[in-house]
Parts: sequence; C-alpha cells; structure tokens
Amino acid sequence: MSLFDDQLSLFSSSSLSGAADLFWGELEGEDGPLPSPVAETPLVIPQTDFRLNGTRGLATSWKDRARDNIAAIKLLDTLETEDRNAIPDEQAVLSRFIGFGAGELANALFPRAGEPYRTGWDSIGKALEAACSETDHAALARSTQYAHYTPEYIVTAIWDMLMKRGFQGGSVLEPGCGVGQFIALRPERLEGQIAFTGIEMDSIAARIARKLFPKQWIRNEDFTKAALASTYDLAIGNPPFSNRLVNAADHRELRGFSLHDWFIARSIAALRPGGFAAFVTSRHTLDKADLKARQHIAEDADLLGAVRLPAGAMRADAGTEVVLDLLVFRKRMIGDLPGDQAWLETAPVQDSDEGHGPLSINRYYLDNPAQVLGRHGWAGSQFGLDYCCLPVSGVDLETALPEALARIAPESRFLPPVEQRITRPELDGLRVGTAASGADLKEGSYYLHNRVLHQIIGGAGQEVPIRKGDQKEGLFQKHARIIEALIPVRDAAKAVLRAQMDNQPFGRHQHRLRQTWQSFTRQFGPINLTNTTVRVNATTGEETESRRRPNLQPIYDDPDVWLVSSIEEYDEATQTARPGPLFTERVIHAPVEPEIHSAHDALAVCLHDVGRVDLPLIAELTGCTVEAALNELGEAVYLDPEASCPGRDVWLATDELLSGAVRTKLAAAREAAQSDPRFARTAAALERAQPEDLRPSDITARLGAPWLPVSDIMAFTREVLGVEAVIHHTAEVACWSVEKRAFLGRAEAT
Repeated sequence: MSLFDDQLSLFSSSSLSGAADLFWGELEGEDGPLPSPVAETPLVIPQTDFRLNGTRGLATSWKDRARDNIAAIKLLDTLETEDRNAIPDEQAVLSRFIGFGAGELANALFPRAGEPYRTGWDSIGKALEAACSETDHAALARSTQYAHYTPEYIVTAIWDMLMKRGFQGGSVLEPGCGVGQFIALRPERLEGQIAFTGIEMDSIAARIARKLFPKQWIRNEDFTKAALASTYDLAIGNPPFSNRLVNAADHRELRGFSLHDWFIARSIAALRPGGFAAFVTSRHTLDKADLKARQHIAEDADLLGAVRLPAGAMRADAGTEVVLDLLVFRKRMIGDLPGDQAWLETAPVQDSDEGHGPLSINRYYLDNPAQVLGRHGWAGSQFGLDYCCLPVSGVDLETALPEALARIAPESRFLPPVEQRITRPELDGLRVGTAASGADLKEGSYYLHNRVLHQIIGGAGQEVPIRKGDQKEGLFQKHARIIEALIPVRDAAKAVLRAQMDNQPFGRHQHRLRQTWQSFTRQFGPINLTNTTVRVNATTGEETESRRRPNLQPIYDDPDVWLVSSIEEYDEATQTARPGPLFTERVIHAPVEPEIHSAHDALAVCLHDVGRVDLPLIAELTGCTVEAALNELGEAVYLDPEASCPGRDVWLATDELLSGAVRTKLAAAREAAQSDPRFARTAAALERAQPEDLRPSDITARLGAPWLPVSDIMAFTREVLGVEAVIHHTAEVACWSVEKRAFLGRAEAT
C-alpha cells in the first residue's frame, strides 16, 4: 500500500467514491493511459540485516575485486528492478563491494578524458560503464579519493573495546557509512538492541547498504547538510579523509574545518551527554598545527585515548598507505570539568631532525608512546619528505591493536541507553533530508503514518499531539484535519514538479493534484481563503484591518507551505479560487547537468558553485588528486600573493589575478617569491599583464574631479585667473565650495 493510499480516502463521501477507472482524458505530459489499479503481487522476501561472520572473502587480485564490485552493482540493479529484498547469498555478494578508492582501481578504471584504460583493464572498464548509469559512473570516479573501507580486524577491535566499556545498545550514528562495514560487524549479543543511522553520499554505496541492512536507517545524503537528532549513544565509523574545507551555511561554528574534522565534530555534537565516539581517521586530525578543530571538539568532549597505526595498515583491504589514528571521545555530562587538554598541542619528536627540522606530532603520542604501533620517521610523499609512522618488524597489528585499545580509559562506562531509539521514520519509502538532496520530507514536514499525523523533528518522525476533551496541549482537531487534507495536495504538487525536473511524464501527477485539491476545497474552501476583519476604535475613529488565513495557518511550520499556497489563483474579493498553471502546464524545465571532462570544466563549475578556486573540490569533481588537477589547470590558476600565508594557499583564476591593481599585486608577488619560489610564476604572469605608463598628455582632468588635490585647484585659479581664491572640498558629500571674497570688484568674477 502506498503512503498516499494510507493517508486519505479522497472521495469516500462523494459521488466519485469508488471511481477507480474514471477517465480524465489525455493529459499533457502523459505518454499513455493510466495504469490498471490491479497489480501483480511481488515476491515477498523477509527483511534481514546482513551479519558478517569472519571476513568478506575479498579476492586476492585487484582485477577480481573490480569484477566483484561490478557484480554487486549488477545485483543491486536487479534487486531494485524487481523491488525486493536480498536473500543471504545475494547479501554476501553485495558485501564484497569495496568501492574504487584503491590506487590500483582508481588509476586503471577512471582514466582522464580521451585517454584509454590501463593495459589489461579495458574489458573491466567497459563492463563497469555498462553496469551503471553515466551519473553513477561519474559519482564513482569522484568518490575514489574517499572510498577506503575499513579492514575487519580494525572494526572488530573497536567494537570489542566499546563492549568492554559497557555498551548495551541504543542509537548509533555512522557518518560516511559506505556499505556498512561497522554495521555488519556489530556485536552479536546485542542483535536487535542497536538502531543504526548510516549516512552515505555515494548513491551506489548507500543503495547497497539499504539492501544489506533493510531494518536500519540508511540515508543517501550529504552529511554536511543532514539534519541530525542530538541523542545518539554512540558515533562510530571511518570518515572520508580529505583536506577539502567545509563551509556549510547551517553550521558556522564548523566553517573552515577539513572534511574529516567536520564529520567528527558534527557527530560529537549529535551525541547525548555521556555518549561515546570512536573514529578511524587521518593522522592530521591530531597532528595539524592549526588547533581550531581540536579546540572546538574539546569544548564538549574529552579525548579518552588514541592509537596510531603505521602506514600500510589498510593496504591489503583498501589499497592505501595512509597513517591511521583511532580516536575515542566521550561527550561530557552537563557540569563535568574538562579532562586532560594536552592533546590539543603538538610538539617536536626528539632526535628527529635530519636537516629539515624536527618532526612534529601530537603531544598525546609523546606522552603515551605505547599507543603508537610503529615508529616515527621521515618518508617521501607527494609533497616531499614528510612525517610517517613506519611499520616495526615483528609487530602483529591484529594482536597489538586490541591491546592498545584496552589501555584507553578502562574505567569509562556507557550510560544505559534511552528507551526511545532513533529509527527510520515509517514513511513507506519516502526519504527524509534536505531540498538540495531531493528528499520527499524535510525538517518540519508533516506526514501521515497509519492514519496518524506525524512531523519530522530533528531528522526523525514524531507523532503530533492533538487536543481531545479538556486537554490543553497539542493541535486543535480542526487544524489537524486541515493539515491531513493538505498533505496529499502538497505531495501531489511536489510529484508534478519532480517529474518535470526529471523530464518524466507528469500528466498523471497533475491528475492526482486536481483530485486532491478538489477534495480539500470541497471540505474547507480555497487553500488561500482569507478573512479580513476591520475594527474601528470608538474613541479615535481609527480603522485597523486584520487578515487571517485559516487554511494555511495550521501548516505554517511545514517548509512547503508556500508551495501549497502557490498552486491556486485566489480572488480575495469573491473568496473563490481556481487551479493555477501547475495543474495543466509545464512550469519548470529540467536542469542541464554540467559535463565535466577536464579540470578546466571542473574549475568553471567550482567558480559557479562556490565563487572561488577550491582545488580539493576541483579534484573531487574530476576524480583525481589535487596535484594532478593543478598540473592540468596550468595557467588557468595562480597563487594569490596577497591572501596566501604559511600553511594556507589561496588560488585565483587568471582573469581575477590579472585585473585590478596589477602593479600592487606584482609588488606583493615579488616580495612573496623571495621566501617561496612558487610565487615567481605569479610574478611572471603579472609582469606580462602590466599596462604601459601613461604620458601626461594621455591624462584628462576635469575640474571638480574628486581625485584632484584642493591645492592644485587653487594653483590653477591663481595661474589662469590671477586670483588667490580659497577653495574647500568636502569629499564625504562630493561638494566643492569657493569663497567669493577674492573675486569681489574684479572683472574675473564675471
């Protein structure tokens, strides 16, 4: 049964009742007749959450892993086409999807535009193209820098540590959940006692996770724009590693954080007091010189402990050499004093200066050297020599990691979980999110479930209290009836707009909109019904006018209230309404998605979307590294000599750099090039853009021009007129004044 059928029987009390086959004629946007109301009963497979016992059984070669990825994508398409749940054997196939973040896969299967696949990968690359849409293929390419899924031994060690701290279940948040590795390895003895909220931006990964865990709340949306509840017992996961800075408008306190730091800080904010967070993240969260992110986290939470894994800890499973940190936080209870704050600072590693200065790492690791399962040292990177946690011969990470985690705050304990879990709203397939993500329901939206009125609050559905008898809390019953009748109108209007945006037939949706609108107006009158009351003050005779909209006011806190208001054309004089253009016409056209084939295309999109050069975003859009994107852009971008500072590069598009005060910019670029040779390129470009010096004869000065000094104007009158005039200029109001005394009785005054 659909949500609409469950919500309202539109014509149950009218002459149209039971007219399921009523013919309305051919409607614009309709390709054929309306479907028969009789549908074939689909195969019913019970919902079962996948559990991983042991390992996923990943293939040994990267080519075979790529084939397993493609098999999972094809199976996902089959399951969605047949609209059914996956059986256990199919879930095992889906669980072997590991994304394409490993260097071997990313470099072989996503070549630059116009370049061939790597030798020996042609058939696999074409199979991948055939298995998914162009949109999904482009999304997979963009996600290669993030898609590094966590090895089983790390996930299991984290869960074991949390269980020893008294975790008893409750609501668990996993941002950037991928296909749900942490969910798959959840503690077996807590089966049914954990409600997971997994948020994943990549469409294919999120859809696979939904088939693996149909009983959990898997949200396909951008975590930086997601609305979250604030009562989670635990936040856990492996946030995407990226130096991309996040500037989400809804969370100004987190502006300028790198992506993985943003995920951690936002997740901790969603915990209840006393809640825990356990994350696998890049070493830069603790080691970066900028304290801002750590200081923000420390305002609400204490770092209970950390473990550093050497480079290569994820090589076998994820194909990456990144140095990992496992961080465990606890959100302070109200009134608790902050714990040890030493982890906010970095300090040099003794005896590590090999001619490039000493290594600098977080003080926590200097104070707790046993938590480093490797040794500090120098290693080559794409940026030259840099810090690396090097493997130590003889250290078995699968044994050493649980031992290191056991040393983290063994006395800390979870609070008992609250009875009310954060679960997926029962919306019959409708999605909760933001307008940007294309969600059906947003924060504040009303909806009906089992004929009971609910509202989305804090990202989750809550039943709306309705007054009965002498109760003083909740909505009036009439207001509730109005909202219940407006919900199908709103949903039908949104269905028309969505179909037009997607370039799909929209006639049947307009048919549905007319039905719901007519049903509402028969019961309550026009949606925009306005009652105007005029009152006259008996003492002063002054008239005051008040206007009420009784059919809209009950739903004012629904974010789509003005969409509902806009669908009809209302005549206030006669208090009548008629259907607006949305009922019969195409009112919007499908947007054209930009095609990104090169870094230059990505630069244009970046300038349009964020208004500046954002290299990590350009790299994400093109599916390559920042360095590769920068090399391809060439002379299209330059370092800004005025806004850049140590540790923070600011890039400008060529037309912005080479316009304006280019002489001032050139002086700044030459000065910056003395300490950083990268600015020599900027200086050279500015030198080529310098204008020729103007000769005095090229300059025309009009009398009264604001840039002329007053002394020059006085000298001009003295030389030309022979009068010592006193002249004043008030620049603030662009006013010139001349004292007339010097001209009295002189012919020059005429």
